[in-house]
Amino acid sequence: MAYTVLQPKGDLLPRILTGLVAVPAVIFLIFQDPIFFKLLGVLASFGLLREWSRLSFGENYHWMNSICLLAILVAFVPTLRIGSVAIILAGCGWLYYLNLLPVNKFAIVSAGYLYISLAMSIIIHIMPEIGGSYFILLVLALVWFVDTGAFLVGKVIGGPKLAPTISLGKTWAGFFGGIFFGLVGVWFLTKIMSINVSHSFWVFGTAAVFLAHGGDLLESWCKRYFNVKDSGSFLPGHGGLLDRLDSLLAISFAVALLWYFGE
Repeated sequence: MAYTVLQPKGDLLPRILTGLVAVPAVIFLIFQDPIFFKLLGVLASFGLLREWSRLSFGENYHWMNSICLLAILVAFVPTLRIGSVAIILAGCGWLYYLNLLPVNKFAIVSAGYLYISLAMSIIIHIMPEIGGSYFILLVLALVWFVDTGAFLVGKVIGGPKLAPTISLGKTWAGFFGGIFFGLVGVWFLTKIMSINVSHSFWVFGTAAVFLAHGGDLLESWCKRYFNVKDSGSFLPGHGGLLDRLDSLLAISFAVALLWYFGE
C-alpha cells in the first residue's frame, strides 16, 4: 500500500488501469478451484522474494530466493510448517557464514526473508482455511479499501505528515481516511453480497486496518534504508509487488491469530 500527497500526475492513469485489470483478475481466481489461488500466491512469493533480494544484493539473482520459496512450498504439508522456518533460518545462517553482509544489514536482510516467507505461507495455506473464497475476498477488499482511502484522502486533504522521517508523502489525513474507507467499505461489501460475518471478524478487521498502515510504513522504512523509491516496476503506476502487497503481508499475522483462536 502506498499513498502520497505528491503523487505525480503521470502515474495516476497507469495506477488506475493496472487496478482495473488486476483486481477483477484476482477476484476471478479467488472463486475458482483453490489451487489457482495457491499458485497465484506461490508466483507472488517468488516475485516478492526476488524484489527483496534485489534490494539486498543489487540486480543479481540470489539463491536465498529458492530457499525461501522452498520453505513456502514445504508449508503445504501441515506437519512440516515449523520446518519451513528452520529452512529459512538455515539460509540466513549461510548468509552470515559466507560473510556477505555486515552484522546490522545481515539482521535486516534476514528478517525481511523470514517476514515475507512466513506472511506468504499464512496467505497461501491458512487464509483459505478460515472462510474460503469469501473470507479471502473480504481480506483483499479491506486492503484495497484502506489503500484507496488513504491515497485519495491524503491527496485531497494533505496536512501534517504521519511519519516524516520515514516517508514524506504519508499524512495523518490519509491514515484516518484509510481506516474509515477500510472498515466502511468492507461493511458495505458484506451487505451487498449478503455475507454473514462474526463478531471476531470485526475485531480482526479493526486490527487489520492499523496493521495495513504499519506494513506500509515498514516497507517505506526499508526503501529508505536501501535508498530506493520503489521496490520494483512490475506493476505500472504502483511500483513493485512489495509496494502493492506490503499491507497484506502485515495483515497476514492477524489472519493467523484469527485462525488459531477460531471464529
